[in-house]
Amino acid sequence: MIAYKDIENNLRWFDRQYTKAQTNVNAKYYSKLAILELCGWIEISMDDIVLRGSVRALSEDENRKLVSNKVNKNYGFEYERHFQTILIALFGVIGVERLERSIPVSIRVPFKVELKNLIKTRNSLAHTYTRGTTPQYDSPSVTIGRYQIIAKGLEAYDLGVRKIC
Repeated sequence: MIAYKDIENNLRWFDRQYTKAQTNVNAKYYSKLAILELCGWIEISMDDIVLRGSVRALSEDENRKLVSNKVNKNYGFEYERHFQTILIALFGVIGVERLERSIPVSIRVPFKVELKNLIKTRNSLAHTYTRGTTPQYDSPSVTIGRYQIIAKGLEAYDLGVRKIC
């Protein structure tokens, strides 16, 4: 099962600190931290879904190791480039198509859209130096909204994997 409690608590803490921040610089830091915290949680959750699925579905240690190695070499949370790649390592293309069809469009589409939006945001903040710039960061409350959509998507994929495995 995907761990939700800590990420929710952390994002809400960042939101409270952001609201209380006495300087714009501090507010920016809380915004950046919330986004980075969410990104890390997504990546770990995606890996966890696939690794737990491999333990349930695969009986051969070599096959489990193959999937595990693919997951361990996977750094990121973009849908096609990262998540779908490790799902394919477990299920193959046919299996992933079946899995995707089992996820309601009302969950799957917003999930993919928010992942794309989040990767753009993450990349812009990860490659920006704060001093002397005026970049715009999503407030932690916006990040919490993204989290809720992404968490629904991850939960749906997790349940879909469980049904297959």
